[in-house]
Amino acid sequence: MKKSKTIALITGTEATRAELVSQLESLLSGYVEIISYASDFGIDRVIKADLVVISSRLIISEVMPHIDSNCPIILARRALNISNIDKLFSIPEAAPVLIVNDTPETAYEVTDLLKEIGIDHIKLVPYYPDCNIEISPTIAVTPGETIYVPDYIEETIDIGPRIIDLTTIVEILEKLNLLDEKAHFVSAKYMETIVRLGRQLYKSISESNKVNDYLIRVLNQVNDGIIAFNKDGKITVFNQKSEEIFKLRKSYVINKNISHIIHEKEILDFLMNNETSDDQLFKINGAEIVINKFKVRKLDSIVCTLKNSREMAELENRLRKNLIKRGHIAKYKFDDIIGSSKTIKAVVKTAKKISKVDLSILIHGESGTGKELFASAIHNESDRSSGPFLAVNFSALSEDLVESELFGYEEGAFTGAKKGGKTGLFEQANNGTIFLDEIGDTSLKLQARLLRVLQEKEIMKVGGTEIIPVNVRVIAATNKDLVKMCQEGKFREDLYYRLKKLYLKTPPLKNRKEDIDELVQHFLVKNHMQGTSISDDVKQILLSHNWPGNVRELESTIEYMLAVCENGIICTEDLPYDFYYNGSTPSSDYEIIKENLIDYGVLEEFLYIIALISEYNQQGKSIGRKTISEFSSQSLYHLSEEQVRNRIDILAELGLILKTRGRKGIRLSSKGKQFIQHI
Repeated sequence: MKKSKTIALITGTEATRAELVSQLESLLSGYVEIISYASDFGIDRVIKADLVVISSRLIISEVMPHIDSNCPIILARRALNISNIDKLFSIPEAAPVLIVNDTPETAYEVTDLLKEIGIDHIKLVPYYPDCNIEISPTIAVTPGETIYVPDYIEETIDIGPRIIDLTTIVEILEKLNLLDEKAHFVSAKYMETIVRLGRQLYKSISESNKVNDYLIRVLNQVNDGIIAFNKDGKITVFNQKSEEIFKLRKSYVINKNISHIIHEKEILDFLMNNETSDDQLFKINGAEIVINKFKVRKLDSIVCTLKNSREMAELENRLRKNLIKRGHIAKYKFDDIIGSSKTIKAVVKTAKKISKVDLSILIHGESGTGKELFASAIHNESDRSSGPFLAVNFSALSEDLVESELFGYEEGAFTGAKKGGKTGLFEQANNGTIFLDEIGDTSLKLQARLLRVLQEKEIMKVGGTEIIPVNVRVIAATNKDLVKMCQEGKFREDLYYRLKKLYLKTPPLKNRKEDIDELVQHFLVKNHMQGTSISDDVKQILLSHNWPGNVRELESTIEYMLAVCENGIICTEDLPYDFYYNGSTPSSDYEIIKENLIDYGVLEEFLYIIALISEYNQQGKSIGRKTISEFSSQSLYHLSEEQVRNRIDILAELGLILKTRGRKGIRLSSKGKQFIQHI
């Protein structure tokens, strides 16, 4: 269809020209040819058209010289583009908002239009270049004039240039004799816009309702009471836990003043006081409730959380049990260290002192002296006691495994690496303590990485590039001579001195034998066998033993004897087969034993009996006096059963054998085995 009519559109800015041309073309395409000009870019010709439409009276004097005097002119009335108005509904109520435009007239005009369509929940402040305002809002709204928005504005909402209103569109159609033909189409277009906006608003409201429903479900799942109220005290949030605490229904509470719900003056004073914010304990309906509050400035509201102190304690207890299961908590305190000797008391006293100093510690001591027990007690006595406690034993893991355990690794760092990577022990121990047991078994490569952690307080995962800061106290332990290892080049001297900022030496059991009886009683109780009695002979043997395995060996010995003893009495025959109750006996002592056996009778007879007992013990067989007598009759010695009894008593008196009743028979002691080796 040939375009028989022409409209010349003249606007002030290019943005407005583009917006209005798009609007007119959507209504008149196929009927009218539209030519357009923006005065900002200048007009270099005389404009001729069937109708000239000027977008604003502000540009009339500027553009009139360029319009043919015979052309009819319409000054367009402008309306807000309602398609973008929904953006304004998210602005908080009563918030001051700048309405920005290029001139005072247009700024006030847009402000009035917003008020006319019902945008009255916010404070509208007209703004244009070089104007002065007393307030400094953080939000600005503009109809496409973003270049005039002040720099201090944090959020700008551009609702787009104003469009030509419906009355002007009707006037244009009338001037062009198209009203009868296009009236229905124009009406439909505007109805389409209204329906589209309605659908958009419905969708927004539906989405908002979904979000609100989701938030309500989340708030109701929280184990704390949550209450929010505005500056006037009107309650806006009251979750399910709050219903339980106050024994009130949400439907009754919402929109009521908080003073109508909470009647206790001290609680109201705390909630309404803008100064106090620390947690405070109150009694509500017989329960002790910890209340915390904070202000949401953007909404000018107060949010409170309410925690039941008993439930908090139970939850903390469950969490601690869970940490214990995972090995992330220190299980022992100084009260768990058994012993009243001066030696152990002095060590405990020193350990308590260094607990309070937040420096790395090196614990040195023989195996079985309780180095991890002391490390655990030090953590629990320190200012880090509420943080995690993690332990790693270097002697039990390969170097590569230790590295990934300590520092963690990124996904794909090596074959078999877990998807998503792994958090290392140093990260897990953040704000707590990490115990590095058997530090003397580490390689020089790993020692270098440990030194970096101690110096820089940061780690890097295996296969990673990110530096991760950590706040961890390191307690290391060893039974090796690290000084000698440093001299031999097997241990880094700089790491040694970093670890040994504080030092503790755990004493061997042989240096505190006065604690043995107390330890034995502790192990009986631990095994729920406190009613078991121990013979004086066994007590004497326990006291005379040098305990090369220290407290750990003592515990194992007690557990073994409890398992094999009869009638609730531990006797000498219940001692472990390889028990060594005289420590490292010097060679000269064996010579004395040999001389004693010569004095008692024929040495060869004693040696024959010892060798026969040893042979049977090695085969796991029991042997008694009768069997020994029977075997001797086939040898050179021909010992009667009574003679065997006599010689067995002598060997037992010298500590070379252990006499036991029943099926266990006669056993060779550790001293007896070493005597055979010496002979």
